[in-house]
Amino acid sequence: MRKILFCLMAILVSSNFYSQVNISATAGTATGTYTTLKGAFDAINAGTHQGAITISITANTTETATASLNASGGATSYTSVAIKPAIGVTAAISGDIASAPLVRILGSNITLDGSNAASGTTRDLTLTNTSTTAPQVLTFIAASAAAANTNIMVKNLNIVNGINTSSAFVMYDGAATPTGGFFNNVTIQNNAVKKAYMGMYLFAATAAGNGANTLVTGNDLSATGTDAIRLGGIYVQGADGVTVSNNTIGNFETTIAEIKRGVWFATATVNSSIISNTITNLGYTGTSTGGAAGVTVTAGNTGASATANIIVRGNTISNFNSSGTGTVFAGIYAAAATSGVTIDNNKINGIKNTNVSGYGAQGIYLAATGLTSNTLVANNVVSGVAGYGYATTGGVNDNGNGIVIGAGGGYKLYYNTVVMNVSQTVAGRPSALNITSGVTGLGGIDVRNNLFVNTQTQAGDRYTIYAGAASGVFSSINFNNFYSSGTNLGYIGGLAKATLADIQAGFGGNVNSLNVLPVFVSATDFHLSTTGNAALDNKGTPVVEVTLDADGNIRNALTPDLGSFEFTVAVLAVNEAAKKNTVSAYPNPVTDFLYINNDTKIRDVEVYNVSGQRILSETINAEKGSVDMRRAAAGVYIVKVNTEKGSQSLKIIKK
Repeated sequence: MRKILFCLMAILVSSNFYSQVNISATAGTATGTYTTLKGAFDAINAGTHQGAITISITANTTETATASLNASGGATSYTSVAIKPAIGVTAAISGDIASAPLVRILGSNITLDGSNAASGTTRDLTLTNTSTTAPQVLTFIAASAAAANTNIMVKNLNIVNGINTSSAFVMYDGAATPTGGFFNNVTIQNNAVKKAYMGMYLFAATAAGNGANTLVTGNDLSATGTDAIRLGGIYVQGADGVTVSNNTIGNFETTIAEIKRGVWFATATVNSSIISNTITNLGYTGTSTGGAAGVTVTAGNTGASATANIIVRGNTISNFNSSGTGTVFAGIYAAAATSGVTIDNNKINGIKNTNVSGYGAQGIYLAATGLTSNTLVANNVVSGVAGYGYATTGGVNDNGNGIVIGAGGGYKLYYNTVVMNVSQTVAGRPSALNITSGVTGLGGIDVRNNLFVNTQTQAGDRYTIYAGAASGVFSSINFNNFYSSGTNLGYIGGLAKATLADIQAGFGGNVNSLNVLPVFVSATDFHLSTTGNAALDNKGTPVVEVTLDADGNIRNALTPDLGSFEFTVAVLAVNEAAKKNTVSAYPNPVTDFLYINNDTKIRDVEVYNVSGQRILSETINAEKGSVDMRRAAAGVYIVKVNTEKGSQSLKIIKK
């Protein structure tokens, strides 16, 4: 009896020991059990299991060598391979694999899903390479277009490298000196990546369509402490058609003197987007050449299309701190010979450099090497950018500046809200917009419909616009609002400019620009308040490139608002208006003509619908006048009466 029990126990133990990895297949040998993922891959490579293959991870495995899956062909024959934990199982695949990846895949139609539930989103499978000698965790390799990794899904994994001097997740050609791999139709979703030089390194060979339909979304690259990423979150090179969206990136290592980068679109990346990512807590704590950039675009014009066609949209970039001297310390940095870049609807806050020698910080830093970069910067909100202070010059590496143009041309800056609301430590030359002496091309900058505000309180100059370049660099500069709490609004030609008239004379243009202190909703919400902003209401000019504001609202087609957000001035109810306004209007409700009286001259009258669109306008130039409302449909309207003493608004009803 004892012998029987012992044998049963031995069988049970043996069964458990040999079932960490279970395979089921639709061809070849239908099932199999293995102690490691490498063992399962080796069996597939040998042709033991074929067809549609499912690999179920039922317990932890310890890999002693790279688990390498060949592409299908020859003895290896599969239509798809799916790797997933068994229902309810939380497992780890780990190994000490020096100078190589833990898992290497050369094939297509591969799914790695770390959730232990059907269609789940939990991260229940961890891949860890514990080596500290040039480790990688997961690599996809394809050295030719014919062998491209295609139809790849990697999701719900914890990906942990052994040291932060090499990258964790890699797609390339596998060469010792990479020239770019081949991949398309790839989704990398909801993974957590820890302890890596680059969290995700996607290097494609330059070819039309290579990298197409690659989506990197919802991943977490924000581990802290010993698990922190060192240099970069998501790096893309050479790809044609990558979207990086909704990822959380930050908390990188801070002591090594290098430029940390959240998302980096490098050489020859084209037709690609960086959208709605949250990038936070990047920086450098030393005093050498360290810095950071939340988003970096250095794609150039060497890719598969003549223009880069890069979109950087809707990202939230915040809380960068550095004490270094690096030339790049920015929320967004776009440089090199790159053309066709759109930077819009981003929120950038808290880019601060504390180096006591006064080194720089930039909200958005533009430095294309060409004069026709075709770069649109629109609807961005930039705030809280500050340096320590440096009063001698106003170069890119001095002070804090909201938007910096350091080189090149072909820039369109429309509808941005830039608020310098964090003070520097000592006097300097900070500015909401800085055009450095490195900009020399004539007519290369168009600046319209922006709010440039500097409310800093430190001693010295606090500019809204600073130009080391000559006024000839502007093709257009108008319909902007410049406000500073300091003595001077701007600087150009080696001289400070104190008033709006001085700005108009020094920079040219600006005939319709303003000098008004905006009233924002709060110190952190830079929508314009519906009260206190009558002087800014509808003071913009339409531009064909931007028809929506940062919230997705339609811009007024004739008189849009300045800054990132459209707004409507609050009006009193009909009975309240009658009590408080000097303007009177009758009859109300109105059927045909609305008659308007005032105790001073009425310049003109504007009629707006409830969506904020102006539908009528009448010039009066008298104390009394009328507006023909017969053209208006029945409904509620706002009548804005512009007088010699300001503007008043009334609510009227059209029958």
